[in-house]
Amino acid sequence: MKKVFFLSHLLFLSISFYGSENYFSCDPKKFLSEDMLEKVKLHRESAFNICLSCNGQSCNFKNELISDDKSLSICKRLFCTPSFASRGFEIPAATPRGKSVFKFQYVISTEGRIKDIDITSVKGVFSSRDAKEFIKALTRKTKFIPITYENKTYELKGLQSEMNVNTRLGYE
Repeated sequence: MKKVFFLSHLLFLSISFYGSENYFSCDPKKFLSEDMLEKVKLHRESAFNICLSCNGQSCNFKNELISDDKSLSICKRLFCTPSFASRGFEIPAATPRGKSVFKFQYVISTEGRIKDIDITSVKGVFSSRDAKEFIKALTRKTKFIPITYENKTYELKGLQSEMNVNTRLGYE
């Protein structure tokens, strides 16, 4: 009986721990206007403890934001909206032609760059590798304002996005 109780308790804890990290949807293609960029810089530090939960140099959005759409929207604007995103980019040569939809997770580094891209699902002509190369090419020049608080720099984890692409050429 003790064994069953111990195993069920351990299973419950592992499920709770595994499900404790929520992923927040951010769009790395949309960037802040110059006017909005100044406002973000002005209000970011005061929202740091409201929006983010940090451990060491890594932060995540607080789970409480899931139930507060208005605060979540503000936190996303302040911490996961790029300060710059290139309007054009060179599609990798080996990219398949056609339609695809894929979801991916990523981290904003301490330098304000996208890193640790992980493709979580792909539908269409792209493979996971194609999707990852496409995202890398698309976000190569994307920049975020680095997250700093009390003279420490942080990375932002637990981000996700979805992309619909059509790489079919006009004459195909």
